[in-house]
Amino acid sequence: MLGRVHAIDLAAGAIISGLAAALSLHLLPAVHLNPAATLAYAARFFAGSLRAGWDVARRVAARPPQVHPGVLVVPCAVPQGLARDAFRALASLQPGTLPLAGQGPELRVHCLDITAPVAAALDADALAFLAMADTPRHG
Repeated sequence: MLGRVHAIDLAAGAIISGLAAALSLHLLPAVHLNPAATLAYAARFFAGSLRAGWDVARRVAARPPQVHPGVLVVPCAVPQGLARDAFRALASLQPGTLPLAGQGPELRVHCLDITAPVAAALDADALAFLAMADTPRHG
């Protein structure tokens, strides 16, 4: 137990958190997002998340479960670096897939079902992601 928290403790935490966030944003490279492409990506992301969540629930609720887990190596249009890391972070939020590290133009992805069209879905997601920041394709 940490004991009692006083108003001064909360104020100090809020100030330090704000300064850390400001410094973090200052150190990031400047990225200019395309508002229309960002809205399109957000709509695609949420629709895909709902679809994938329903698919995962259906697969694991079936008797026997209809899963074929494994790791696939798929091409990835997002260049390595911060852009690839951001894409992997967003793609990891989609049910049924978990992007892992990859080299060059490839991305390793752990899938709940390796027979599903994972590569095509990730490629479409990558192109939508790249359109948000007008980032050139890898390769």
